[in-house]
Amino acid sequence: MAKRIFALLVCQLVAISLFCAGFFPQKKVLKGDAKFLIEPDLQSKTKPVFSKFVLVVIDALRSDFVFEESKSHFFQLHSLLEQGNAWGFTAFSNPPTVTLPRLKGITTGSTPNFLDAILNVAEGDSSSNLNEQDSWVKQFVNYNKRIRFFGDDTWLKLFPLDFFDEYEGTNSFFVSDFEQVDHNVTRHISEQLMNQEDWDVLILHYLGLDHIGHKGGSDSQFMPAKHQEMDEIIGQIYENSGNDTLICVMGDHGMNDNGNHGGSSSGETSAAMVLMSKKLQDYEVPAQQKLVRLPVKDTSTNPTYQYLTSIQQVDLVPTLATLFNFPIPKNSVGVVIRETLQLLDDKLAAIKVQENFRQLQSVKRSHKDTDDVFENLDATFQKMRDIQSELMRSATDYNYEFLYLGLLILLVSTMAAMAAGLQQIRLEKPFFIILTISLIVGLSSFGSSFVEEEHQIWWWIATGGVLLSSLHLPDKKFTHLIILLCLRIIRGWNNSGQKHFYENTIFEILKRNPIQQWYLNFFTIFGLGLLQSDLLSFVSTLLVSMLCFVYKVSWSIVNRERVPDWMYQVALKSCSIITGSTTGDVFEESLVPVARLFYKCFLTCILINLGFAKLTSKRGALNSISTLLTMLLVFQSPSSNIPMFLAYNALRNSLTKLLVEDYGSSSFVTSITSLVLQYFTFFHFGGTNSIATVDLSNAYHGVSQDYNIYLVGFMMCLSNFVPSIYWSIFTWRILYSGNQKWNRFSHNKLTFFMFNCVSGCALLLACLILRFHLFIWSVFSPKLCYYAAWNIFMNLVIGWILEIPLLLMN
Repeated sequence: MAKRIFALLVCQLVAISLFCAGFFPQKKVLKGDAKFLIEPDLQSKTKPVFSKFVLVVIDALRSDFVFEESKSHFFQLHSLLEQGNAWGFTAFSNPPTVTLPRLKGITTGSTPNFLDAILNVAEGDSSSNLNEQDSWVKQFVNYNKRIRFFGDDTWLKLFPLDFFDEYEGTNSFFVSDFEQVDHNVTRHISEQLMNQEDWDVLILHYLGLDHIGHKGGSDSQFMPAKHQEMDEIIGQIYENSGNDTLICVMGDHGMNDNGNHGGSSSGETSAAMVLMSKKLQDYEVPAQQKLVRLPVKDTSTNPTYQYLTSIQQVDLVPTLATLFNFPIPKNSVGVVIRETLQLLDDKLAAIKVQENFRQLQSVKRSHKDTDDVFENLDATFQKMRDIQSELMRSATDYNYEFLYLGLLILLVSTMAAMAAGLQQIRLEKPFFIILTISLIVGLSSFGSSFVEEEHQIWWWIATGGVLLSSLHLPDKKFTHLIILLCLRIIRGWNNSGQKHFYENTIFEILKRNPIQQWYLNFFTIFGLGLLQSDLLSFVSTLLVSMLCFVYKVSWSIVNRERVPDWMYQVALKSCSIITGSTTGDVFEESLVPVARLFYKCFLTCILINLGFAKLTSKRGALNSISTLLTMLLVFQSPSSNIPMFLAYNALRNSLTKLLVEDYGSSSFVTSITSLVLQYFTFFHFGGTNSIATVDLSNAYHGVSQDYNIYLVGFMMCLSNFVPSIYWSIFTWRILYSGNQKWNRFSHNKLTFFMFNCVSGCALLLACLILRFHLFIWSVFSPKLCYYAAWNIFMNLVIGWILEIPLLLMN
């Protein structure tokens, strides 16, 4: 049976892969370089408004970070905005709001491809490059302009290196680093400003602000200093630039309050953009900028992040083409920023508007006679905005053969799963429970709100299960009450959905009371680790618990979080012994060595426990191994989530007693319990169906500056699926303690396989039917990605690749 289920699992993974390949194909683009379309001879002879361009991209620069009084510390920039030397805009960043697709939009003016959000983390990927796609970078090169680049090495992945006269990339994924990634950029500025005659375009991409957001949120205590650092750099560039230099300061995207991005919330899609030049003071500032005093005082409790003039971020592309007099890149859907037309004479401005309109039509593949449109500038811009909106809504070119083939294979796998279920479970209660849960979750995939708020579905499934069990076992009221209480505590721990956010979650309360939080963390780490029945397990878990505790305390100190004084001293002494350092930076220096020591001790203890159990033929190794794995999961968790494991432990003990004593260790009932709790706790640990809640901060423990996509990718999955892994290994002590462990293993995997097949068929069908839906890229596509991740990581890696060797050795 296990072999049959594994064969079906492979078929299921093939089906998902085929469907995703058809759903996320590489986007088709117009090849070649653009040429002037309207009066090309006149335009070719026209002198550009500016001769030099400086682009400063501050990663995740949300609009309020620049324009809102209580958030912003860009004081020099505020002064330039007030004087009229700088014009401010809120630029809408199309989701997915991650760097790679946003840089494509900023440089080519094209709409994003969702696949780029996945390729964003693939360090060695070259399939997403822009070698053959037109962009303002390529147009500058075509016009023999010398470009220099320093910053996020995503640019070097996108463009051929020979485009740049000089360059240095910094790794964009080492989110633990706030300072060095920016110092590596800033150290080049003085030399570049002293030798401005040697370059025409200077691109600087800063990463520190984004990294601070990922680790501490948008209100992190590190934000004000980073704002001021960036402000001083902008001021330095402005003061040393001539009148013919245009400076653009912008964010590639924004962030949500948790500091993450990738989704479509207003905070994530609202990026700041400021155009600066000493020449601008001679012209009229945008109308919206006249009406306010900067920085703006926003007292609303639910900000929209819309300040000054709102534009599309891709509008930068035709604007640069207009001001530097080169053809608008072929795939651009941008509309020239209207306020900048006053820098041109009236005749040339009219030609540039016609050029922009004709170029948009070429992208739309429509070539109707449009002379009458140009009689009215307002009508022309409205028409261009309409075309732009239509182009932005247009979906990717789907590969329908792959879509139908993937769905067909999954349907066949589902029928095989149902046949296996009927054979093994028969028409008994567990079969109908699995089918009911699968249908509820599957049918919810057709509603965008259900997908965004999926945690609510699992809450009602979990509490409904407790109610059914209490009716079945009326004499176990106290046990069911404890289970319900634990579920309620877990539910209230984090903000779990995408629509509603609460200030007084347990997570936020603990963050506001760090001393109390750390006492809870201490009792959690050592309480879970030391309850062992034999000496070997006790020593193993004690060692791993101590290293985990030292690391998590050091991590918090480095991030300027408060910890009790005695914990500070314990961590200081421990780090000094491990690193041999007594400098003031001992905590920062010790993070990588302590984390690596933890991993080495963890693996060593696992192997010793397995080896000892094998040599002595002693059962029970899975108990100590599951405890060690729990410590690994604590290690990969945010500090404010660590006390959740106390609730997990209480819930596990009550459930174990109930399942063993009252349900006879039923493999199907145990598996259903594990299934529900894996999803329930995933969402209430802080996860959602949005890319924005993917936790990167815990994916770099023990990773030095030598970025490794496979290692970081694995640890990212590990840290984001922490609670799901916990409830996956929960079944081991119940199912695999007897002689029929392989039969029980098969029953366990069959339960999950049936659920993933039935719910997966509904999800794939929903994506196919709703492929032109307004929220297809912001809601349904991320859900499909999570579904693929669950099947690959949780079902294949954790459920098979991890479990089978442990069962063989136990």
